[in-house]
Amino acid sequence: MNLKLNRVVTTVVFGSLVALGSFSAFADSTDDIVNALIAKGVLTEEEGSLILKGHGGERQMAEKKAKSNPTLEVGKKGLVVKGADGDFSIKLGGRMHADYTEHDGQEGLAASQQPINGTQIRRGRIALSGTVYKDFDYMIESDFANDAVSIKDLFLVYHGFDSPLEFTVGHQKHAMSMEIQESSNDIMFTERSLVSALTVPFFDRAIGANLKGFGENWNVQSGIYGDSMGSSANNTNNDEGKGFGIRGTWAPILEKDKVLHLGLNYGYRKASDLAASSANSKAPRFSYTTTNMSGLRLVDANLTDFDDVKTAIVEFAGMYGPLSFQSEIAQSNVSRKTNQNVDFSAWYAQIGWTLTGESRTYKGSDGEFKRLSPKNTFDWRNGKWGAWELAARYDGIDLEDANVTGGEAKRLSVSLNWYLNDDIRVLAGYTRAFDLDGGALKNANGSYADDIDVYTVRTQWAF
Repeated sequence: MNLKLNRVVTTVVFGSLVALGSFSAFADSTDDIVNALIAKGVLTEEEGSLILKGHGGERQMAEKKAKSNPTLEVGKKGLVVKGADGDFSIKLGGRMHADYTEHDGQEGLAASQQPINGTQIRRGRIALSGTVYKDFDYMIESDFANDAVSIKDLFLVYHGFDSPLEFTVGHQKHAMSMEIQESSNDIMFTERSLVSALTVPFFDRAIGANLKGFGENWNVQSGIYGDSMGSSANNTNNDEGKGFGIRGTWAPILEKDKVLHLGLNYGYRKASDLAASSANSKAPRFSYTTTNMSGLRLVDANLTDFDDVKTAIVEFAGMYGPLSFQSEIAQSNVSRKTNQNVDFSAWYAQIGWTLTGESRTYKGSDGEFKRLSPKNTFDWRNGKWGAWELAARYDGIDLEDANVTGGEAKRLSVSLNWYLNDDIRVLAGYTRAFDLDGGALKNANGSYADDIDVYTVRTQWAF
């Protein structure tokens, strides 16, 4: 009687534990334990067989359930949810760029040209990205800075080809310029170079289609584009503007801490049919402001009779351990409806040195640098201070040709950047603009402006 009672109790206990699956380590050894109990006569073969059968079924159900559950990750890449098979995912990311800016040397300027100093949330973005049905990637990114809402990226990418190709449709950057392609999260300065006065107004984001082929150390991409979102042409009976861009890069040297990069670009932008010509939803204006909030334009050529622009860019960059170098030379030819065509040019050369020894990250399939990752993340309690980077840039621009007097300028910029971790960094920069000749930036007495100094501090959080 006692033996029978022991069998019943043992059967109930083991059956319950196996059915509940409460202790995975115990459940994994259930087969061996049940077989041992049968051998000792505590369980009959029939009773043991029933327990083993139930255990096998529960185990299969548990494994099937585990395979069907999505995974949730929270880390330096934001919040990421992935389907069990990897065919679907969604990532929540974002960025904040909080700036403080101060100018010096503007005292002699007219009251209408005085810059704005102070604080600004330069960028405040929320982004959703991910994968659907394995072969499609998507990006939705909105910016809430300056108490306004704008769409930055809104596109779909198909990469299910047999060869390394990507086809992108939606609101995206043109295939133009290493500096444009690089994220504002990754560049070594708070502001892009004077070359951006030729590129950003015409070859930044627009609605279009882009095809990209790539390998480990090269990429070639080209696209056709209409105007950017919010185009005034879309709200009238006028046709919007159009354009195309093509960019090719090659890294003949590509090692972990050693890179040589070469690139070529060509872009075209045609004005819309609006009575007042516009280019990519903006006034056809070649200009550069000292900061986003300042309103102080170092050079300025506003061409009301703009017809189209053709821009060519040559890129050269490299990296050797903690040292990196990057440069671009741009030339734009502008056709005008009622005046002589004009040519503008701009260039920059910059160097970075990581004081703590890290190397920047270069992605050969995109032909661009990413921000560096510190070996030791900032930890006050344990005396770890992240990574430190010193950067310097020399750039220039010429918007003087025929009857256009947009001005000339040169600048020298330095920046000390502190990378606390992969998501947070602080940039402290100084820029001096000089040789300000021929443009509209003049002192109140009519003479050309003297040197303009700009001091900037940015706190950046991006994930």
